[in-house]
Amino acid sequence: MKRHVPLALAFVSAAFATGSAFAANDMLEHAQKVLDGASTSISQAISTAEGKVGGKTLSARLARRHGEDFYDVRVLKDDKLTDVHVSVADGKILEEQPVEPHHTGHMKSSSAKSEQPADKS
Repeated sequence: MKRHVPLALAFVSAAFATGSAFAANDMLEHAQKVLDGASTSISQAISTAEGKVGGKTLSARLARRHGEDFYDVRVLKDDKLTDVHVSVADGKILEEQPVEPHHTGHMKSSSAKSEQPADKS
């Protein structure tokens, strides 16, 4: 039961980010119901995702899209990140897709600026 607490807290954190305590309570209640009735634990979902990709888990969370609850597991292998969605109901992989890096151009330009020597005039 204790392993479910961090997942439920992730739902609450997301709701507070939107500024709605009411939504947080709804999300927490929904997460608890899903996890109480889940046939697949987050540990099993992690094992399934790691076995599929062949890497190590970077993060895992309970998610919901189009009315379907699933574990969203991010797996890292050979400097590549893969998003694996595992069904809460039966533990089967619903989707697997690479995660593309974002804003790499901005990171390069800001680091280039910080490497320039300061003007000593």
